[in-house]
Amino acid sequence: MADFTRLNRYRAELSRMRDRRTDIDNRIREMERKCKEEENTMIRDIVHEAKMTPEQLAALIGMNGAEKLGAINGVEENDEEDETTDEEII
Repeated sequence: MADFTRLNRYRAELSRMRDRRTDIDNRIREMERKCKEEENTMIRDIVHEAKMTPEQLAALIGMNGAEKLGAINGVEENDEEDETTDEEII
């Protein structure tokens, strides 16, 4: 007669592992939700602190990358590139 002891142990361990995986998956989803909520709160607080109107925020979001950096840093970017070469630095 076959001894199913080892197989039964494996099945029991598999069941426990699946239960833990389900618990961990639930905890991960909850932590992802908390992170997203905190990000949204931080963004809202930053916009509120800057006293931006929805129109100003939309305009900022619609800018290209260089304009955004200038607006964020409070510096207007000019379109001229720095023409300094490596030889001039040395």
